[in-house]
Amino acid sequence: MDRARFTCPYGGNDEDPHDLHRGARDRSPGHRRGHSDRPTDLNPPPPGFYTCQTNGSGTVCHGKHSESYQGGYDGTCPQGFDILENGTVEETAARYYDRDGNLVRRDLHDRWPNIPENILYNSVTGKSVHYTTDGNEFDTFTIPGDFDSIVADTSRNGYTVTAPGGLLIKDAGVLDFAPDGSVLELHGPKMLFLGQNEALCQALD
Repeated sequence: MDRARFTCPYGGNDEDPHDLHRGARDRSPGHRRGHSDRPTDLNPPPPGFYTCQTNGSGTVCHGKHSESYQGGYDGTCPQGFDILENGTVEETAARYYDRDGNLVRRDLHDRWPNIPENILYNSVTGKSVHYTTDGNEFDTFTIPGDFDSIVADTSRNGYTVTAPGGLLIKDAGVLDFAPDGSVLELHGPKMLFLGQNEALCQALD
């Protein structure tokens, strides 16, 4: 992925899809996978699923891809098990480089579709519940080209998990992070992010 979801400081990783949920995707400089039309002097170079075009104000790169992961950690329940996550995510991403070739902005649009593979589950018994989610992340590089300088603005639906008894988890709204991972702004429910997982733990027990 070009990184990033809603429960830890983001930072992006075009390579780790669980991190948009967890919030840490693409602090890596970018892996080169496959072929695309990309300038070779970009800092950092984009992952291989991007196609880039240079104009008078710099270089713009766009790309789409999907990726799956298993066993992402989402919390611990007092009943003695961890909450783990499997997911398949579809990402549409853009990178904006200045005239010097340094990355100054990144836009990520991630969607976890309504499919059976997207689950939160009990690490011991495997009992699971289905989730849906989609999210946007807009990264501003306060130091061009430096992923450690990102201010990450995230929004939309982080997690929605329901069961016959009602709502188990809802993370939605705005969640913005400073470069050091501290929260700059938080609006809307953030049950999983804040550890308010009692109903989810009971459903998975």
